[in-house]
Amino acid sequence: MKKQSLIAVLCLITLFLTSCSKKDGPSKDDDPGQPSPADEIRTPVPFQQLPPSSREFTVAGTRTYVDVMGKQRSKLPAFRNLAVKQNTMRGYVKDVYGRPVKGADIGIRSSIIGGTYSSASGQTDANGYYEILLPVGTVAVWGAKYLMDYESGKAPVSLFPADSSLGSFRSVDGAIKNFVLLPYGQGQPEQIVKGPYWPSSYMGGSIHLSYSLRTESLPLPGSFPVGSVILIKLTPLDLLYADEKISFTIRKVVESNELYINNIPVGRYKLELKLENGPDIRMTESINLKPDFGMQPKQALGSTQITFIPGDPEVMVWYGNWWIVPINIELP
Repeated sequence: MKKQSLIAVLCLITLFLTSCSKKDGPSKDDDPGQPSPADEIRTPVPFQQLPPSSREFTVAGTRTYVDVMGKQRSKLPAFRNLAVKQNTMRGYVKDVYGRPVKGADIGIRSSIIGGTYSSASGQTDANGYYEILLPVGTVAVWGAKYLMDYESGKAPVSLFPADSSLGSFRSVDGAIKNFVLLPYGQGQPEQIVKGPYWPSSYMGGSIHLSYSLRTESLPLPGSFPVGSVILIKLTPLDLLYADEKISFTIRKVVESNELYINNIPVGRYKLELKLENGPDIRMTESINLKPDFGMQPKQALGSTQITFIPGDPEVMVWYGNWWIVPINIELP
């Protein structure tokens, strides 16, 4: 009996120690400082070696926008399986290649009965990991941004939720929220439905062409005859976070006086405009508060270069933060 009792006690001690070890020692996936299969990083392909492709669009009638990437999105990286902690939101931020994004800012807002709000924020470390202690209440993510190097300056860009969801949750429940730095893609589905022509509905860049219509009763100089076709070509000269280089050809049948070209993969482009079976089109950049970006040169006939214009420093999550490149066009 004594021997059996001793064995039973040893078994209980073993079970206790095993239980404590599982509870207190984080798994390899759960420990931000330990290697994990989810840390796999793809090697970016140099721009000149990217496979080329092309897409064509016809925008007819009174339609005033085109989404050149549609529902296509870059392949999202894998993320670690983190355990949920009460009163804590945590996760990772990566680019599309799986590289950790250091210095990304994540902001939350917590509300309680009576309409009182509290906020908190966190910043990612060298592993792309962040952790936020949540104020009491119902929590919603209001901001997720990264200040990235872009051309000759900086661009505050919005981050995309990896699970395509940002529903609210109770602070006591905690949450895991991972984010990705995307070069293009549709934003919130509700935003797309409300304003498919709004540049802020997309993670990519946007160009706005504005022009006058010519009619028999109003033959304005430089205006475009109703029913004529504006031929637009966008050819990438350099790209950020790209797996292919796509050239776009857009035929805009003139029935409205503007066109938004949305969701263009972020980079630098050659823009060519001409009237189909007609002359080259004159382009003049409109109001641009950041003249280092946008059209270069600011006035051109038939061809110019385009870089996208960084938006405001305060960035809402899941909204595009590239200002439109505003261009007035006219026939010579």
